[in-house]
Amino acid sequence: VSLSVSAGDTVAIVGASGCGKSTMLNLIGALDLPTSGKLLYDGKELGGKTEPELAAFRNESVGFIFQSHHLLPQCTALENVLIPTLVKGANAETRARAESLLDRVGLGERKDYLPGKLSGGECQRVAVVRALINRPKLLLADEPTGSLSRSGSESLTDLLLELNRDEGMALITVTHSLTLAQQMQTVYVLDEGSLKTYDGGEV
Repeated sequence: VSLSVSAGDTVAIVGASGCGKSTMLNLIGALDLPTSGKLLYDGKELGGKTEPELAAFRNESVGFIFQSHHLLPQCTALENVLIPTLVKGANAETRARAESLLDRVGLGERKDYLPGKLSGGECQRVAVVRALINRPKLLLADEPTGSLSRSGSESLTDLLLELNRDEGMALITVTHSLTLAQQMQTVYVLDEGSLKTYDGGEV
């Protein structure tokens, strides 16, 4: 597989279950490292970095959104958003950004709610804000709408594209939904280890 993504790009990767889409996303985000080949970010290879260096890279440069929101149930929406900032120490500026982003996704009045008091769509929006809190240059979304209703999926897709435009980050999403995929600038199909440009039809 060879893939190059520039700042501000939106990319979707589709394919059959088990074809390696999530694995590819984990490689792009340096959660896993390739057994061969190179993974470059801003022209620098990630393969030679130590695990603490990779952890710092992920925290500072990459935002992750998964199908399950993975919010901590004992923390409020605002506290969950601020978790990635704790490494450097949350301050008034990061708290203000967190509150501003929660306002933007319609959750300003629910910032002090625990996840158990929020709907699935609301929890997913909190997860999106958490992924954005450190101003990543790259946002990775693994089946972000998979557990949402149709209206919730459309709302989240619109939000991701709006944030992509306004924040200037690259967005790569793995999805089974062609409806979501076709709203990205580029759609690839992962099939038997090969990445091909989607040309319409069934996947």
